[in-house]
Amino acid sequence: MRRALLPLLAIPVLAGAWLYAQNAKPPGPLRSAMVKPGLHMISGEGGNVAILATDEGVVLVDDMFDRNHADILAQVKSVTDKPLRYVVNTHQHDDHAGGDFKMLPIAEVIAHKNARANLEHIRQPYYEDTPGTPIGLPRVTFTDEMSVFLGGKETRAKYFGRGHTSGDAVIYFPDLKTIHTGDLFLGTRGSGLEARGAGPAATPARTRPPGVNIYVDYAQGGSFLDWTKTLDGVLALDFDTVIPGHGPVSTKADVAKFRSDLETMRTRLAKMIKSGSSKADLLKTLEDDYGWRSTGCPLTPPTPGCLQFQQIDALIAELKK
Repeated sequence: MRRALLPLLAIPVLAGAWLYAQNAKPPGPLRSAMVKPGLHMISGEGGNVAILATDEGVVLVDDMFDRNHADILAQVKSVTDKPLRYVVNTHQHDDHAGGDFKMLPIAEVIAHKNARANLEHIRQPYYEDTPGTPIGLPRVTFTDEMSVFLGGKETRAKYFGRGHTSGDAVIYFPDLKTIHTGDLFLGTRGSGLEARGAGPAATPARTRPPGVNIYVDYAQGGSFLDWTKTLDGVLALDFDTVIPGHGPVSTKADVAKFRSDLETMRTRLAKMIKSGSSKADLLKTLEDDYGWRSTGCPLTPPTPGCLQFQQIDALIAELKK
């Protein structure tokens, strides 16, 4: 009986690998730039990646898509000849942690416990960017805070609460007064939604009310209500430089403005919902004033450019509270 089951058990694995091979996309070009001495940022196709180079090895924050793996390693080698030792995930979305599967044989992968749980139980029909992409589960997790000490330098991972997902970690380099926020904060010249297909960035065609083009991933524990409180925790850190989830290197003042604009937008939307505005009116406001796409979006499955719209019912339910 067991021998008969083995071929059957292998079918889903082989099917997943075949599906991935059929749908695999070519990697996009990457570039790296120094943020501060010993700290570089890789940008390009997925979320921003941080390289902390020390005399004893490298700490990497995030690793983009699975398809970017070889190019990420090449960027690291362009900075230092020291070995990659640790990869710290800001969260589990595959434009940030999609390379974990290939990183596990060569480095220790660390994430918040909720990010690992979200990877174990993907609550969407397929792993997000490319069907069949192999999922790498971090071997080390933390609850509130943990630190990696390498070459006399500290990399501190901290959890302040829900926002983009339920497992958003902020990575703090205290000696450099620099943080990597993941998608809890997005730089102003490039939206994380635009990069990972959740929606187009707001265009400057006309004056828009204060707001941010964010994606609350309710399917993986995100919270619009908790997001500002989470950013309050981030802003309590002593830092002056920010590597955002997407977009250019920013400042603490940029994070403070992002937090304020998020709260202003959320307050307006909650007022609309509680006053009885229809779902159609809410969607029109989101699309016209904040650049969130809804026109032409299917209800399912998760679709590039439509992820915000496809979780709008959860957003309405949360803001009714």
